[in-house]
Amino acid sequence: MGAHRAGRGGRRLPAVRARQPPRRGAAARAGARQAGRAAHRRRGRGGRGGLPAAAGRRGAAPVRDRARRPPQPRRVHPDRVDPPVHPAAGPRPGGRVAAPRRAPAPHPPLGRRGGGQVTRTWLVGAALALLALGLRAWGLTTANELFIDELTYARLASSAGRGEWPNLAGEAFYLHPPLAFWLNGGVAELFGLPPTPIDLVFGLRWVNAVLGAAVVALAYALLARTTRPAVAVVGALVLAADPFTLRQDSRVMLETPAFALVLAGWLVLLVGLSRASRPVLAAAGLLLGCAVLTKDIAVVPALLPVALAPLWRRTVALRDAALVVGAGLVPYAGYVVALAVAGRLPDWWRHKVGGLRRLVGLDQVTGFNADNAPSLLDALVGQLTRFGTSYVLLGLAVPAALLAVRSARADRRALGLVAVATGALGVFALAFGTLEEQMGYFVVVPGVLAAAVVHVEPPGFLARLRPVLTATALVLPAAGLGLAVVARTAADDGYRRAGEYFETALPPGSRVGVTTVTAQFAYQSTDDVRFGTWTSLGALDRAGADHVLTQSRPLGQGYGYASPDLLPWLAAHATPVFGFTGPSGGDTVVWRLDREELAEAVREGRDIPEVVSP
Repeated sequence: MGAHRAGRGGRRLPAVRARQPPRRGAAARAGARQAGRAAHRRRGRGGRGGLPAAAGRRGAAPVRDRARRPPQPRRVHPDRVDPPVHPAAGPRPGGRVAAPRRAPAPHPPLGRRGGGQVTRTWLVGAALALLALGLRAWGLTTANELFIDELTYARLASSAGRGEWPNLAGEAFYLHPPLAFWLNGGVAELFGLPPTPIDLVFGLRWVNAVLGAAVVALAYALLARTTRPAVAVVGALVLAADPFTLRQDSRVMLETPAFALVLAGWLVLLVGLSRASRPVLAAAGLLLGCAVLTKDIAVVPALLPVALAPLWRRTVALRDAALVVGAGLVPYAGYVVALAVAGRLPDWWRHKVGGLRRLVGLDQVTGFNADNAPSLLDALVGQLTRFGTSYVLLGLAVPAALLAVRSARADRRALGLVAVATGALGVFALAFGTLEEQMGYFVVVPGVLAAAVVHVEPPGFLARLRPVLTATALVLPAAGLGLAVVARTAADDGYRRAGEYFETALPPGSRVGVTTVTAQFAYQSTDDVRFGTWTSLGALDRAGADHVLTQSRPLGQGYGYASPDLLPWLAAHATPVFGFTGPSGGDTVVWRLDREELAEAVREGRDIPEVVSP
């Protein structure tokens, strides 16, 4: 422009041609004007615009627009990382934006890790599962005495394998749901297992041995996902070698299949949360529901923690928890509908009410809290050399659970909630309910998971004791493995050996009186007239029995049909023809009766009547 303007002091300055911006199209000019107006409005509201505030003031010094350095992520300890589950949490009702949800997965899912790490994880898990299976297969028929519950469950499985509702001698059984009986019955039919009670039990023990190894593998997978690889290995070793867990996994019991489904369900649940996949969450709910269909009390570790998770520090979002719980109710609801269609619902309800009364302690029929039960303290002291490490795990379970639910990470809090629920169940059973030995399985397994969480994320007062905790964590599996080896090499199979005596050395035509519930289920059957539940001297005399089978520990503790007074009478007036001593049943003895002495004792009124009617 040719214009001149006056500078300071009236001097005229030379004309300067202004630099013109390059010509732009109409759309570009309109966009520029709109961006300028928006920046002006932001500055008017006191907010930050696209330029520094000083650039908009007349006469201000020019400001150079420097490229901003991108913000550096804050370094956080890996054990406290909790990435969001979903890319965005979405708005809450009322317009507020929800805080990002926290994810259960501390590490990338296995499919997104490096190939070498995935391979190592699978190899280590497979090795631990094989170790667990080997320990459970070792001494499967010799290391554990027959238990009345597994004989009962084997008979129920046999009826289920024939396509019937689970029943005992034609009487329907509804105390426990049927999934485990269907599984064992299918295995018995598939492999053609012999129907005789003892042989059937020994065949079905393999099912729980395999499922017990699966429990170890699933626990390792959960700990590898939520803690550290070394901690996961130690936790799995504890469960693989713990003598109490090992014995439960080597018997035909319901706790092992129930907890295999519980751990599988929780593993799938954590995967579903990390992937924000509702179908995966629904699958997790179905697995947890199948655990409840195996044993009713499995609802405590399966679905109760899911229901509590939204209330405890929003560990799981409410809609996700509702989906999992809803899917978890489907298997049992289908079972109830089938019962209703078959007209069996009233009998089922009657059995369930009786089971609930036993659970809460209104009816103390079995367990250490029953009137005729042995002292719990005496039992603990007597089994200390066999289950010492198991007692340590039981004692640590509840404190570890209470610390694990305080974790900064949602996945660890979820495992803590499982341990809190089962620990509370164990404490209630100890104080008020029916306290049975197998209840400890529900406490030990989640207790080990919670202890692993506390080890990697200890509270302040325990962080200073980390060397002690590490040493304890290494001693426990080593000590448990030592006790497990001792337990597997011990002979604890008195009833099996007595059965071999009956098949090989019992004189033809003999009649044998059995005196315990276990012996009744093991030997007495409709097609073998040699055995009968004759438990008093009068009953033995009337049946023409010439032999009696006794086992000292259950009779001495009041768990048999016969009176404990029968043992000293037999020692004085009968001849032992077979004997075996084991850690579970004590002295298993086959006595040969003197018929004349037996008849004389009955004539003189020394009947020694039974204490429990068969």
